[in-house]
Amino acid sequence: MVDVNDDHPNFDNDSTWPRRLLHVPSMTSCKWAPGNSYGGKQNPSYIAVSYTWGRFQLRSPDEKPQVGALPIRGVPWTIPRVDPDVHFTVDEFQHIIYEMMKTAERHYEFDHMKSPRALQKTPASWLVRPLLRWLEKHRMIYEFLWLDIACIDQRAGPIQMAEIGRQARIFQNAKYSYVWLSHLSHHKIGSLLDDLSRAITGLQAEPFHSELRYDADDWIVLATQAIRSFTDDPWFKSLWTLQEGYLCNHSIILSREGRVSCDLSKIVVRTFSLNYLFQLTYHIISWSERTTTPSDDPKLSQLMDLVHRTGLAALFCNNPMGLLGVSYNRNPTNELDRVYGIMQTLGTNFRVGTNSSHRYTLSELEDEFGDSILRTYPVLSQMHVHIQAPAIGAGWRVQGNSRIPWMVERGDMFGWNDGNRVDVNIEISPRALCNLSTKKIGDTLWAQISGKACSFEALRRGWWDADNSEHAKKIKQSLWRMHGCTDQPIHMISLDRGTYLDPQPPGLDTLNVESSHQLAAWMTEQSRLHRLVVFLLGQCSFNGEVFCSGVILFEREEQNIRHWCRVGICIWLYSHMREEDNVHPLWSLLKGDSDDWYSLEGLYG
Repeated sequence: MVDVNDDHPNFDNDSTWPRRLLHVPSMTSCKWAPGNSYGGKQNPSYIAVSYTWGRFQLRSPDEKPQVGALPIRGVPWTIPRVDPDVHFTVDEFQHIIYEMMKTAERHYEFDHMKSPRALQKTPASWLVRPLLRWLEKHRMIYEFLWLDIACIDQRAGPIQMAEIGRQARIFQNAKYSYVWLSHLSHHKIGSLLDDLSRAITGLQAEPFHSELRYDADDWIVLATQAIRSFTDDPWFKSLWTLQEGYLCNHSIILSREGRVSCDLSKIVVRTFSLNYLFQLTYHIISWSERTTTPSDDPKLSQLMDLVHRTGLAALFCNNPMGLLGVSYNRNPTNELDRVYGIMQTLGTNFRVGTNSSHRYTLSELEDEFGDSILRTYPVLSQMHVHIQAPAIGAGWRVQGNSRIPWMVERGDMFGWNDGNRVDVNIEISPRALCNLSTKKIGDTLWAQISGKACSFEALRRGWWDADNSEHAKKIKQSLWRMHGCTDQPIHMISLDRGTYLDPQPPGLDTLNVESSHQLAAWMTEQSRLHRLVVFLLGQCSFNGEVFCSGVILFEREEQNIRHWCRVGICIWLYSHMREEDNVHPLWSLLKGDSDDWYSLEGLYG
């Protein structure tokens, strides 16, 4: 006998439609029916919302019994109650729900402008705009909302887990999505965005290649204060909102009152989304790569730590590999949610820890997560750096101490085919040139590598000679120059921490020709006892140009196991070394085809 509370027998778990949608006019949770029908309406447009409530839930019926829950009909589970003294009230929540059912582009927000005359260009606008604003304020455009407490069974069980595992599909199929920053007022959000924008304008005023240190202290402090105040909102501390923010970076920001923040500099209304905040963060990181302010400056270190720790940097990247590291800065109810809560950022069908008969540890789940990434995206799996030394045998996989260096911000250049976060029309064709797998030895899951390698010193000399050749002039007009640098080198390196190359000398992490070659030379000098090699991971063609990617390794023996350890990653351009029939002698080396490259295989960790 089928329980009336279970799925419809024809529901397809691989569909893009939710199991339930909330019909807002009647506040009824409607189950899916054939024809994608909810409450008798087929294929309805729906809105999705990302917010946080779990840490503010009243757990016991005896705790503040006078506080009610959101009145939702048609559900067999108990709707969670939220403590209004520390989060939000039912009335505020209900108001927010109605606000989200209106049009996304709120023309009536211009009523709050100091000088609305800019909108009154023609006699028609004097009549039309007031009517439009009145309708927007009072009329619901949409009827259906995807709200977790109304649409996901709150009772633990297979249906709940299945629907939690479909978050990516649900958010991506929504007409619009919103992020409710329930502790920030509309005025505060606008003020913080203005402060952050002003700070970035001040930072970007630093001239390129100035021999004098630019005084950026005031702008650094202003940016730090704005980001800290913004990310104090509970939304930025929840683990599940980390995945939702990544999947829906175009979600519109809602204030505590349910108002949207608009760009008032243009006649055409444009609401501010999460992506606007993430782009501001990108400008900070881009500036930090070329500033004369030392990277160990306390104020700058504090700002950059905040940018990474809060997840703002990782949420902008078109590379999901940094999210596991961010998850370790958040406090989930269940520790395993550090993986479960972000796994769908790798793809709608990407699922790990599905063996319901096994009780996973976090380490086991991370192994399975890393193994799945390794097999699905072998090159992308290595496009991160460790900010702490990993355990023996675990250096091959992304983990809680991983971070995305800005040189690999675009995961689509390393084989990730699920990204849609960078609106740049560039034809990209990545391919892997290695074989990566895993092997269990004792209690440790190691990686196994097979492919081509070259000594780091040989490749370093090739980079140096290439940057001093006539062909290097082509880089000035190249899309390779993606980081706002005027003299970007042919190669880029990012080192792990916790290796024998840590710490690196100050000043060598600035992205320009001189410091990049100085870093490579310093690495060669330091590696006399540990011969460094570059293991070729893959190549990528973008807009007619081609670069290679590799992981920098050295061999060692630990626990009687001979294996390869990583010290960092590198990428380098080589397509500019060939002009029709004019092929530079370094072409084969940089392409990975010369005699300097040899077969390498073994354990990696």
